[in-house]
Amino acid sequence: MKKALLTLALLPLLTLTGQAEKIDLGSGKTAFVTVPNTWKAAALPATAPGMPAVGTNVRYVTKSGSNDAVLITLLTVPDDRFADRDNLQALIEESTQQFAAGSVEGKVVLQEIKIAGKAGYYCTFTDASLVGRPGVKDDYKSLTSCFVYLGDEVMLAATVFSDDVSGPAYGEGLRLLKSLTVHRSNDGI
Repeated sequence: MKKALLTLALLPLLTLTGQAEKIDLGSGKTAFVTVPNTWKAAALPATAPGMPAVGTNVRYVTKSGSNDAVLITLLTVPDDRFADRDNLQALIEESTQQFAAGSVEGKVVLQEIKIAGKAGYYCTFTDASLVGRPGVKDDYKSLTSCFVYLGDEVMLAATVFSDDVSGPAYGEGLRLLKSLTVHRSNDGI
């Protein structure tokens, strides 16, 4: 009886947090992410002609229509070289350099992030040409780029897009990203 009452008491809290979504990575690997109730899965942007899709990609946007999105790409990498912090730092610095020049920040400023028990890095860029201008749908004022080697030859490359990095939707996007876990089919899941 106590257990049933506790479950009933916690039910509203559980429904506020969101629901787990399964992402099949192939090779017996599955990722799970908790999508906040205020977010939903969305179509991926079109890839450039002649460019192949790389990895497993999923995209989430706010249900409210605010200019916020999370793009998650899970890549299979051939070895564990990115388990080394120096290699991972070099990867994110090289991959994000293109955003630094036109940003308010003007340079890559790495910060540590923990996802699925693994340490990685992220950096945020604010588009200098969009500061002070009205928002335009899908033309984001800022982006946060994140790379984490999750082990078992899986690399997370993710981007949180937003017009307001101090807003609640941006925080929810980061929480969505941090909720990600990866399991093998023999993990009992």
